[in-house]
Amino acid sequence: MRQRKADLIEDIDHGTPDFHLFVHEDIFVYKNGKIDPHWHNEFEILYIKKGIGRFYIDSYEYRIKEREYIFVNGGAIHSGEELVRRTIGYAIVFDLGILYSEEPDYCKYEYFMPLINKKIYIPNLINDDKIRRDVEDIIDVFIEKPYGYELFIKSLLFDIFGRLFRYYVQPIKTDGRLGYKLERIKDVLNYINKNYNKDLTLEELSKEVDMSKFYLCRLFKDSLKMSPVEYINKVRVEKAVELLRNTDLSISEIALECGFNNISYFIKVFKRYMQITPLKFRKQNY
Repeated sequence: MRQRKADLIEDIDHGTPDFHLFVHEDIFVYKNGKIDPHWHNEFEILYIKKGIGRFYIDSYEYRIKEREYIFVNGGAIHSGEELVRRTIGYAIVFDLGILYSEEPDYCKYEYFMPLINKKIYIPNLINDDKIRRDVEDIIDVFIEKPYGYELFIKSLLFDIFGRLFRYYVQPIKTDGRLGYKLERIKDVLNYINKNYNKDLTLEELSKEVDMSKFYLCRLFKDSLKMSPVEYINKVRVEKAVELLRNTDLSISEIALECGFNNISYFIKVFKRYMQITPLKFRKQNY
């Protein structure tokens, strides 16, 4: 029996400890044209090479087309989907720490710490041809990895942030209500991701974040464009995909392992999200 992937991999690493940057290719391929709601502390640049992508960042909707890009500040809840089939997109994810020294560093305290501490922010959507060319060069050189590519990528990032701080950075306008909503959403998502294999109910989720079921559903619709039940099912299907690919557990065992008490319902939900039954998926990916 093969080992479960979950036993071998913890969280997604964006790069290596000594060069904390990674370019994720074909970001829409892995989940049938979708990018599930998530967040991380790293900064992210999303780029569309071909087609059209729709992204939601902290409840705001953006559409970007071929050769356009969008910024995702650290900690922002974001998700996406392709609007044209076979859209090709890239995600450049990196720790801002690769751009400053841990020694006394003027640039760190003048520019990057205010960004990390959310005193200022980078507007999500910017139309700047120079930045676009730099983004494209980062993707190309990361994929090719010629000798010295790390230095070249750092120089491009400095060029990008130099322009961002000179022309585009804005102070954060505090909106306590929005901040509260986003933190509550993160609490719920964390709880679901840890307890997806249990019998989760709206009552339980609403108690976890101390809000009514009605408000919780409204918060999900406003922030994630889906209901709590839809998000729970998406997480469970993702876990089922991992088990189908990486274990010899039966379909029934996987259904129970992922929180589905009814195998028929599991097959129905899996097919809705993956456009294929669990058994056919396993045969194609075993």
